[in-house]
Amino acid sequence: MTDRSTMDRIGERFRKKPVRITHGPATRHGAGQATQGHPNGVQKGCREMLRKTLSTMLLGLSTALLLGGCAGSGDAETDAGGGVSSSGSGGPAAGTPAGDEITKAGDTAGLRVTDDPIEAAYFGVYVWKAAVEKAQSFEIDKVREAVYGLEFDAPGGKKSMHASNQHTLKPVYIGEILKDGQFKIVKAFNDGKLVSPDSYSSYLHEKGKAPAPTGGPQDGKEYPKADVTEDTVKIGILHSLSGTMAISETSLKDVVLFAVDEINSSGGVLGRKIEVVVEDPASDWDLFAEKARKMITTDKVSVIFGCWTSVSRKSVLPVFEEYNHLLFYPVQYEGEEQSKNVFYTAATPNQQLVPAAQHMIDEGYKKFYLLGTDYVFPRTANKVLKAFLKAQGVPDENIIEKYTPFHHQDYQTYVQEIKKFAAGGDACILSTINGDSNVPFYKEFANQGLKAADCPIMAFSVAEDELRAMDVPPLVGHLACWNYYQSIDTPANKAFVSGFQEFCKKNNLK
Repeated sequence: MTDRSTMDRIGERFRKKPVRITHGPATRHGAGQATQGHPNGVQKGCREMLRKTLSTMLLGLSTALLLGGCAGSGDAETDAGGGVSSSGSGGPAAGTPAGDEITKAGDTAGLRVTDDPIEAAYFGVYVWKAAVEKAQSFEIDKVREAVYGLEFDAPGGKKSMHASNQHTLKPVYIGEILKDGQFKIVKAFNDGKLVSPDSYSSYLHEKGKAPAPTGGPQDGKEYPKADVTEDTVKIGILHSLSGTMAISETSLKDVVLFAVDEINSSGGVLGRKIEVVVEDPASDWDLFAEKARKMITTDKVSVIFGCWTSVSRKSVLPVFEEYNHLLFYPVQYEGEEQSKNVFYTAATPNQQLVPAAQHMIDEGYKKFYLLGTDYVFPRTANKVLKAFLKAQGVPDENIIEKYTPFHHQDYQTYVQEIKKFAAGGDACILSTINGDSNVPFYKEFANQGLKAADCPIMAFSVAEDELRAMDVPPLVGHLACWNYYQSIDTPANKAFVSGFQEFCKKNNLK
């Protein structure tokens, strides 16, 4: 549920009512979790509705308690140079004083952290702003064309948008968990230079045979006009603030608000202050589509920043293509998609999945246990991973693939199987578990006496923000592959981290 007093405090920081929280029922029929084998399916019927409604209520409460209130906080290869020059702002984190040191997660109880999706959500707002100012227009088609090829400064360093394929050129790092909840970067691919993104994996498609892009404007069709006045422009935030994904998505809402606060304080976009419409789809994939439609047709926002899971993105994609609208999607994903109505600011498989698996092979691991949540991203990601592993000569008997539902809590049997699989000392886990299921999985792993030295976990959906809700010391030595870490030691990143922490502290965003 949205904390009205918290959001009122945020609103006081913005000029021209920059934040407007839209209230409404949390879900249509409970948290529509993906069913085994049917990632977009939601069981119907009165009994199922009641069960899911009760489950959602309990899950939202447990997640809020787990995060100390977070869930209810209210809602290739090129060395790109240059930066986005945008009037009034100058780029991400502009005007935020840099601290002497980045505060570690374990130094102060409750202190907010940054991570890869948080950085991607943050700079996505600035990419949109820069594109609007380059186009001198808020019109979707003009903004889209202006995004292609943009080079910009982000907290983790210079990045750029691809010249044609909707994705972002990014560095790729392997990080090792430290006891303070931060990551030590143990490997930088491509000498730390930017890696060009592939929309479609070369391990699943022959060269030159990838599908064509979808979406974009259709001849003769009229689309909803955004509500842009001489003083204001509206944007939408579409992230789960309750349900199983609140553990990850709430912080993305918070960092978009932070970026908006910075931009409004620096004069806005084309002289207009940003108003924000926030919706909570409550980890209900069908509700994501309903909320997106409302934002576009009723609230008349100019752009939407949102979604975490690929099933939520797949849910809203037809809406964005129907209305030729624009979504900035800030989370690593499985690829196999290129819509002209989405800009993907996080990693494609060749910027996360494949480098991570290559690193484990280079470290001498020969057996791979692929464990994920049962929906689009893990299943497609594991297709890519299996194709890559087989191309590297890993036999079928050395690969195990397993899935659990969203919000799965009992990992005892899985960890027992992992323990046997890893008895020879040459096995690792490639984990695509998402949401709050990561908490019991890592806990059970430690409870059964397994450590990173026995069988390291390489995670694709565990970063600094998820570690805030976990008992970190037993996880020391486990790995993750990302394009950004809070521990990046540069003045720009220090400014971003300290600025975000101060913003959350002032606005009681936990």
